[in-house]
Amino acid sequence: MYIPKNRIKTNLYTSGGEYIKRISKEEYVGYYHTLYTGKAYTGKNLNDKPIEELVKQSREMDSVWTNTSEDKEFQQYAENYDGEVVPGQIQKMEDVNNYNFITKTDISISSQLPQQYYPSPTEDDYALGTFTRYFAVKINELIYLEIDFDTYNLLSSKNNSITWRMYIPFKTQWTIDGVEGEVFDINRNQTLILEKRLNRRGLQEFFDNNYLEYYRSENLNNQYTSGDDYTLPNGLNYQGLYHIMSNGVAMTGRFHGEGDDILLVPISRK
Repeated sequence: MYIPKNRIKTNLYTSGGEYIKRISKEEYVGYYHTLYTGKAYTGKNLNDKPIEELVKQSREMDSVWTNTSEDKEFQQYAENYDGEVVPGQIQKMEDVNNYNFITKTDISISSQLPQQYYPSPTEDDYALGTFTRYFAVKINELIYLEIDFDTYNLLSSKNNSITWRMYIPFKTQWTIDGVEGEVFDINRNQTLILEKRLNRRGLQEFFDNNYLEYYRSENLNNQYTSGDDYTLPNGLNYQGLYHIMSNGVAMTGRFHGEGDDILLVPISRK
């Protein structure tokens, strides 16, 4: 393939600490040249044999090793081949390289994938009654994950250290204090609003319809009776899961809002 000379930088020199040889991982000291794709090779120019590809020592390899050691998922540009990489999709590496050159995409950077995060509301959050939760959904799939504040900012600012092109970041205020039934309804309604705003389904399933997640109260949830404690309004003994409201009233279901919330009548013990 012919490459115009004005798209090659020749007679460059590194004294070390900048590049390593891609195959042997040895630090490189000497002359090198770069192509329009941003890739670097040993030798003053294309005719200075043998030619070996160089990679940035402190950017590509260090970031790969760091992400790997920390057990983080990441995406790294790699040399592929011309041809059908997935059914019905033909890849031509020359086109990919041209695109990267035009968009000034630095292929030496390892882009980290967003990591799943599990928040822990603070006492200040409970005093306030709400806290902010951050999420991301994949562009081409109904795959959601909860992320932390820093990851949300990286995605929102389209930072190249993270695969921002693959995700849509969003956030919501999550209520964690108040009357149990009202908290359930507030978080459920907020979820429906988010699905409409994102024009995506599946967020309710991601939450598993648990709109009382992180909710804390004095109510007793997820209780069980074998049938000796309460009766239903029709007088039949009730056996199963129930919860107790803050006013002391018992109702069917693990927690308020999960089911029909049928009032239970305590069995008198004389």
